[in-house]
Amino acid sequence: MKTLSKYVLREHITPLFGGIVIIMFVMVMDFILDMLNLVISKGVAPLIVLKLFTLNFAWMLALAVPMACLIAGLMAFGRLAEDGEIIAARSSGISLFRLMFLPLIAAALLSGGMIYFTDVILPESNYQAKLLLGDIKRKKPALAIKERVFIDDFPGVGLYIEKVDARTNELRGITIYDNQNRKVPRIIQAEYGKISFSEATDALTLELHDGEIHEIDENDQSKFTRVDFDIQTIRFGDLGQKLVRRGSVHRGDRELTSADMRFRLAQKDSALDRSHRAIIDLSDKACRAAFIPGGRDTPSDSLSIYNSIRRRIRATNQSISSQMNAIKAHKRYIRKYNVEIHKKITLPLACLFLFFVGAPVGVYSRKGGMGIAIGLGLAFFVMYWAFLIGGEELADRGYMAPWLAMWLPNFIMVAIGSIVLYRTTWSSRFRGFSFIAKTIKWLYRKMGK
Repeated sequence: MKTLSKYVLREHITPLFGGIVIIMFVMVMDFILDMLNLVISKGVAPLIVLKLFTLNFAWMLALAVPMACLIAGLMAFGRLAEDGEIIAARSSGISLFRLMFLPLIAAALLSGGMIYFTDVILPESNYQAKLLLGDIKRKKPALAIKERVFIDDFPGVGLYIEKVDARTNELRGITIYDNQNRKVPRIIQAEYGKISFSEATDALTLELHDGEIHEIDENDQSKFTRVDFDIQTIRFGDLGQKLVRRGSVHRGDRELTSADMRFRLAQKDSALDRSHRAIIDLSDKACRAAFIPGGRDTPSDSLSIYNSIRRRIRATNQSISSQMNAIKAHKRYIRKYNVEIHKKITLPLACLFLFFVGAPVGVYSRKGGMGIAIGLGLAFFVMYWAFLIGGEELADRGYMAPWLAMWLPNFIMVAIGSIVLYRTTWSSRFRGFSFIAKTIKWLYRKMGK
């Protein structure tokens, strides 16, 4: 039996690595076009682009391994069923689940390794990629500007560029709408210009050439001024915050470990408690001010007392509304961090659960080819991913508990795998998924009665 178990496990090795290579190749081909664009069109050094490309390998691997486990199960057990080896094993009294046992243990060990990878290595890779991309944008600030797209990232200023040369940081067809402290915007146009970023001043500088300024007098809008210029310099002092700053300690939820997110959850819980206590204190002070007589500053006539109470209630209401908004923001972050914590466990465990689906479905399909495995694997993975993304969105909005939203796709995979395994093992003739439709119809009739 040990020999047979090892034989079944060996059958999974080639399709597992083959599946990882194919899936990574598909992801890389989609990503490599952007990388080549940085080298060819934007003039970024190839070694820097290669480092950015390597750092992005982490999230690709986190997605590729679970899907490869599904493909490995489909191919290995599909080939065993196609060659009649499953029938031979069952004739010898060896159940399908017994054949799956050792590969399941291997999938569980792989899931454990992927949990460590997703929790420790992946966040750091994402963070380093974010910092490196920020460095690239500072050295090539034209990368942060898109052609023929209205940019309103700067307060009170709109920017529109016809053509951007990221290699030389030159811009052409520049139009700037300056609305800072103005009712009618000032329009600046230039034939061409150059963009640069200063580390010392943390500012973006636009050097404009051969342009003109159009301005309407705000006091008398019948007066219009047009000024031609040869060179004009405009600085934006807040772009350094929009470009990722080197050494920044701020990390997004995808760049944090579980321990980091639990620490932030504790901070959010404390902030939530402070907001609740602040609301109680504000309400208590408002009641005391309204119903307990004050000192000599208390108004004597009823109208003045009414107006005083009304002002205090209005101020208290505004303070309470501010605290309620803070509570909503804290709860939103708490839900978001809880979702990411559970995802760091459920996504790696998909290696185990997707294999649990792939093996019995492979026996049912009785086809061990790569095409059938990829087709069925893609269908199941799309279903898994749809439930994962949908659950994450519902959990972020507070419509579903974070743990349920992240574990639901795995529960569904276990249910499907259990049903198919049962029907394949105990039914002499497996009729596909028609029994599910019959079960739903039976439940519908029962509930109708």
